[in-house]
Amino acid sequence: MTGCGMDPFSTQLNEMLVNTYRSVQAIEEAMLVSLSGDNLSISEMHTIEAIGDGGPDGRTITDIAQALDISPPSVTMMVKRLEKKGFVHKARCERDGRRIYVRLTELGRRADISHRFFHRQMVRAVGRSIPEAEKAALLHGLKALNEFFEKRALELMPKSPDGGADS
Repeated sequence: MTGCGMDPFSTQLNEMLVNTYRSVQAIEEAMLVSLSGDNLSISEMHTIEAIGDGGPDGRTITDIAQALDISPPSVTMMVKRLEKKGFVHKARCERDGRRIYVRLTELGRRADISHRFFHRQMVRAVGRSIPEAEKAALLHGLKALNEFFEKRALELMPKSPDGGADS
């Protein structure tokens, strides 16, 4: 998608955003294939990452849903798929038997560690390739870009009957 009546800066920015998104997605998908034999989707990997953020105790469905900004029923379905694939297991809280925690299995921990390593390597490689004097400008630009996308995403989310965004 080039041109479309855009000025040269806008055209180049559009091409870079589209190409960067595609490249990161392709690299992440290839990493997941090598990691899990095409057994994990990017959404599943991000769910594993959110569970891993809870440490060895794991996280509740509600905690995971809040971390991923998706509905608890969506998380429940994702957890069931990940449980069938052997990446997570559910366990009742010893102190409060009503609470159920989702924890990573050994397979899930390996996937989480590998995914985090991928992101660290990506960030380090980009950081090394940018002169120190330009890093602040890059972060400033990316912050503005991120704020734009977050605002736009909120505008596009369906509204619940009480006027807030559905989760």
